[in-house]
Amino acid sequence: MPGNKDQDSTMKIKELLMIAASALSACGCASFTSGDVLVEKETAQAMFDDHTLVPFADIQLSWINYPYRSPTDSIAGETTVDDKGRFTAQQAKPVQAPPEDLAKLAKRARGIFSEAGLYDKQKGRGTLRLALTTVNRWTYGELFRSYLVDTGFIFLIPSSLRVNYLLSAEFETSSGTVKVETLGQNKTTFHLLLAPLYPLFAPGGRETGLLKQMLWRCATDTYERLKRSGQAAQQSPAAPAAEALPAAITPPPAHNAAAEAETPDD
Repeated sequence: MPGNKDQDSTMKIKELLMIAASALSACGCASFTSGDVLVEKETAQAMFDDHTLVPFADIQLSWINYPYRSPTDSIAGETTVDDKGRFTAQQAKPVQAPPEDLAKLAKRARGIFSEAGLYDKQKGRGTLRLALTTVNRWTYGELFRSYLVDTGFIFLIPSSLRVNYLLSAEFETSSGTVKVETLGQNKTTFHLLLAPLYPLFAPGGRETGLLKQMLWRCATDTYERLKRSGQAAQQSPAAPAAEALPAAITPPPAHNAAAEAETPDD
């Protein structure tokens, strides 16, 4: 019947519009990285030219994430009331990173440290323990369920989300335990006019680049500490259980998009 055909056509048009709007929403953002991740050229060159240092035989990696929390996550069961009647939101709870993300990062870490001359499974000695902590790391699914839905003006007034990264490397030498740390940040700004920048500044790609840069910085810092100690890596005990969030990073409160609206900057 003509009426049914018109109704079907209208529904298809609405579905296409919703798909187009979702695609545009996903592309209306750009990410910018920062942090203490620059690699000193002289140290890197010395590391590549040094063939006397004994590399590590094993690299162990752990990844703890404090996921993104929307303002609604602090409602009802996740809030407590103290003796003065003040409401207090519970701290974000850490979770293990997805196994596929952990496996990719571990493979990349072994490749970078091998290229740097700091990892050789056959000829090396000792264990390098890498630990990555991320705070406020999000997925598009989480944003579409809360952030992008609750903030209707998000593509008219720019708003940003920041993800903090702390990468630490710990190893044993004959003079004791040595630990180095590298900090990084990935800031994603949402605004309709940023859609053309998405192919070059997509959040996933920028995170990959940031983690790669942090691993290289970690490699040069590890090399520098090994040379400073004047000792090769020693056999280390079994890897300890994942530690709590380091003091250098603290979980942020629930994000208030309206209060933190800002313009993009790199």
